[in-house]
Amino acid sequence: MFVVFTICFVIGVVALIGAFAVGEVADLGGGHADGLPFLSLTTLATALFGFGAGGVAATLADAPTLATVTAALALAAVLVVVTRGLILPYLLEQQDNSHIGRASYSGLLGTVTLTIAAEGWGEVSFVDAEGNRVQAKAVSAQPIALTTGTTVYIADVDDQYLHVVTVDDAI
Repeated sequence: MFVVFTICFVIGVVALIGAFAVGEVADLGGGHADGLPFLSLTTLATALFGFGAGGVAATLADAPTLATVTAALALAAVLVVVTRGLILPYLLEQQDNSHIGRASYSGLLGTVTLTIAAEGWGEVSFVDAEGNRVQAKAVSAQPIALTTGTTVYIADVDDQYLHVVTVDDAI
């Protein structure tokens, strides 16, 4: 029995890592009403992980076979209920609230907080659309360095830097 529980544990861990790596939280039923809402890769991986972990722990504690299987099933059920009922809805809610992205920074005004060298990068500080103070790496195509305190316009955004120009050049 120990080997079975160990295999379930390993498969569960690998599946959980895979589910989190690709961001799979969607139902296997396609999210439609005809699918099983509790049947997702994350849920199945959590159940396998719990079953394996509970079984391994009970086996190592020299519990009888019936108690070992009961412990394995109980831990699997508890983990599924906790993740599916408490943790996953919270994470999905946070994901839904994250609608402000770097692209929304274009068009905002900021202040240089770390000098932006003519051929290098620096840092700017600004307030995003939700009123949060943001500090980010920035570059400028201007031939001179932009010193601390210079007001800049965020003209473009890429995955690494904000592309800024001084306010006088933006007008």
